[in-house]
Amino acid sequence: MCIFIIDSDESHPSKTTTTIVGVSYDGGVILGSTDIITQLTANVFLCHCTLGADTQVLLEDARNFLDQETTATVAAEIVGMVLSAYDINNKKNMLQTAVLLGGGDKNGGGKIYEIGFSGVVMEKSNFGVGGYGDVDLNDFLEKEWKKGMTEEEAEQLAVKALSLNNNINSGCGVQTASVNSKRFTTAFHPYATLPIKSEKLELEHMNEKPMLECIRAHLLLLLNINEGL
Repeated sequence: MCIFIIDSDESHPSKTTTTIVGVSYDGGVILGSTDIITQLTANVFLCHCTLGADTQVLLEDARNFLDQETTATVAAEIVGMVLSAYDINNKKNMLQTAVLLGGGDKNGGGKIYEIGFSGVVMEKSNFGVGGYGDVDLNDFLEKEWKKGMTEEEAEQLAVKALSLNNNINSGCGVQTASVNSKRFTTAFHPYATLPIKSEKLELEHMNEKPMLECIRAHLLLLLNINEGL
């Protein structure tokens, strides 16, 4: 299991506990978040982790510059421009965010873009990650991602990565969105179904078994002693 190490950069006095990931599969992409995922166009979705209350408003305002046929590439550039303009207005310290944008490509594939709070847009070929635990999760996904993954495999990997965030409340779960050139689907994965949580639960039951056997042995011993008396 990953142990998350949070950057202590003084220019970022407080940190988000949201984790976001993007995973490409053969023909599309999966976006996942421990918070919310926003649909920008018919086949473009976005997730972000932020500490600024204005960020969601800014990102939703980007919709005003998009239409339903806008590609993921153009959408990423527009979102980057919006964030960059906000930064130019000397309000950078109010906006601490990481953004992942994913969408279906008209050529049949998928695109993942990572957008920093300064508006810099970077295309990610295999996967992207941001927010809480991003350094460790990057290493995790580097090892686990493989070429030619199916949609189901990519979603399972995204959910497993997100479940490593130990800040997920037991009453919550994670969100995912699968996007390709033909369609999109969204899903919610409750806390109890997260793979890492299930593994922990299985381990707990395994640890309980020897204890129960020990108690049973002691009870049998006491019964034998009583019978002997």
